[in-house]
Amino acid sequence: KRLAAMNGNDESLKNLEAHIIHEVVDTPATYADQYNVAAGTPFALSHGFSQLSLTRPGAESDKHPNVLFVGASSRPGNGVPLVLLGAKLVAEKILRRFNI
Repeated sequence: KRLAAMNGNDESLKNLEAHIIHEVVDTPATYADQYNVAAGTPFALSHGFSQLSLTRPGAESDKHPNVLFVGASSRPGNGVPLVLLGAKLVAEKILRRFNI
């Protein structure tokens, strides 16, 4: 919703907010409350062997065709450089998908 408000002048995003079905914003405080990790979690909720590199969930939702994920819990993984790379890949995927 914040993106829709910030980009209100962009014609391609005019009706973005009307298409948002569900929105979740997690913060360190959310994790502190829900998972008792007051200092935050730099590697998302789990960083075991099954959450390394290619075994992390991909960027595309299996249930919703136009939902994409980016962050420490999704591929390519955790840490600022990998999260930024993931954000770039998701942005490029959106541009291709909508022919922008």
